[in-house]
Amino acid sequence: MPTKHLVQLATMLPVIFGVGMPLSTAAPAIAESPSYPWCAQGSIIRCWYMTREQCEEAVNYHGFCVTDPNVPRRYEEKIRG
Repeated sequence: MPTKHLVQLATMLPVIFGVGMPLSTAAPAIAESPSYPWCAQGSIIRCWYMTREQCEEAVNYHGFCVTDPNVPRRYEEKIRG
């Protein structure tokens, strides 16, 4: 093999592997965090509840239960509770 071809091969291999490696690695799946539509509001707001009943049981008359303003909703969607 002529020297010219060896030089071209030597310069192309890092380029081929440099482009091929990132394309071959799988992208990590995006983890979705659960949305908790009910928040206990006392001195701070804690949005850890799926239903209003869970929230009211947790605050035990020492706070309020409010809907989480950060949970996206469709127009006129009612929250379980």
